[in-house]
Amino acid sequence: MHKVLSLDVSSTTIGWSLISESEGLIKVIKHGHIKPPKSDLSLARRALKSQYLLKSLIKDLKPDSVAIEEYVTKFSKGRSTAKTIVVLSVFNEAMTMACIEELDKDPDRLSVLSIRSLISKTFDEKITSKEECFEFIKKIPSFTVNLNKKNEIKKETYDEADAVAVGISSIIRSNNGKRFTLQ
Repeated sequence: MHKVLSLDVSSTTIGWSLISESEGLIKVIKHGHIKPPKSDLSLARRALKSQYLLKSLIKDLKPDSVAIEEYVTKFSKGRSTAKTIVVLSVFNEAMTMACIEELDKDPDRLSVLSIRSLISKTFDEKITSKEECFEFIKKIPSFTVNLNKKNEIKKETYDEADAVAVGISSIIRSNNGKRFTLQ
């Protein structure tokens, strides 16, 4: 059995999932999120404290590998600013360094488009948006949708679902051509 810790990294919530693959069966073992410290600290201190939290998670979960959604490498009109790109870059690289320190392996990096494409092709689903990807992940029996007091989906659940998509895609890419079943 191979276990992948997958991450969806941002400066406000780091979604994570631990996914196993064995003989073509993919299962979400656990999923959750890390809350980086609030922005009253310097960017470096927030990233460093988040590294400590991730290292602790890696020690607890003992994954065989790690996969991370690649951060934005270009500006999306109306969605990204230089500051956003810098903050995302710092957090992504800090989490990458934590993974290297704990596992002595570089994480598998996947772009959003690769994630959607790999899942679409493997499971015969049309996934072209974040919303369609979330709807697909929600159907996985071992994924839990968490609700808030107003009975609405918690914001962090979306980050956790993104992390699950990263992990599934990493498994698919590392086993090129293999068919999978979600458990």
